[in-house]
Amino acid sequence: MNKRRSPFETSNESMPVVAAPPDLYESLRVAEPRKRNRHWEKQHQSHKAVYRGVDPKLSLQVKSIAGDLCVPEGEVARAVIEHALRCYERGELDLNPRPNPYRMRMTLFPTHDSLPMPARSKGAKQKPEVLWRVITTWRGFSPELKHELSALASDDGLNVPVGELITALLRFGLKEYQHKRLTLTPMQKRTTFTLSLEGAK
Repeated sequence: MNKRRSPFETSNESMPVVAAPPDLYESLRVAEPRKRNRHWEKQHQSHKAVYRGVDPKLSLQVKSIAGDLCVPEGEVARAVIEHALRCYERGELDLNPRPNPYRMRMTLFPTHDSLPMPARSKGAKQKPEVLWRVITTWRGFSPELKHELSALASDDGLNVPVGELITALLRFGLKEYQHKRLTLTPMQKRTTFTLSLEGAK
């Protein structure tokens, strides 16, 4: 006589084995980290200009004009500075450096730089001059233009910090632009074309 099985008895054979669902995060594909290609930067390193001490307000004006014209900031800065340099060569811009009693070099802004620093209490921290901590970087400057600026600011030239020279040239050039004596016209850049295989559409 067969033995009747209790309905409350559990059997391993009656329970189907269900595989655990795969982990969702493990099934997602993760992009492999790629090393950034610096080939373009290396090729155009000579066209990168880095200056310390440029007035940040003028840099913001350059950025605003570049945004309005939809061109790179370096293009606007280069055009404004080149215009100011040509005006200086024609005698329309007076860059008259004066002695700075607080520095070894001359200065183009004696009213700003030669003012004595106010006396501070010993407890207060002495903050460095903010302007000289600002570093401005532009692209699109030719090596010839950078050399011309360095030579003009050197000991054999005006003997002033190059940041002061850039500030003076930008200030003059931007005023020329505001008074419509300098026109900046954006031009469409040529694009390159690719060749398709014969018969392919």
